[in-house]
Amino acid sequence: MSKDINEPFRYESIQEPLDEEERELMDPENWDWDNPIEGVSVGDPGAILPIHFTFDEHHHLFQAAHAQGLTTHEFIKRNALAAVSTPTS
Repeated sequence: MSKDINEPFRYESIQEPLDEEERELMDPENWDWDNPIEGVSVGDPGAILPIHFTFDEHHHLFQAAHAQGLTTHEFIKRNALAAVSTPTS
């Protein structure tokens, strides 16, 4: 179900503010809508690569990862990075 672009946007928080200062900061009535400030992200979030595996492929990866005490994701990442850090002939 898609939302109508002309439908008003709700700014209510899904949690209660911790104190009065946070209550004021969370109130859209106190926001300076005419003078927005551009934020800058700090740090490198990295890249996410969607890789599709068959059930059998994933099962074999899971077993190999589990045998090494790793998650499937960490197992794949370590082996992929090991492959590119090793010179190929």
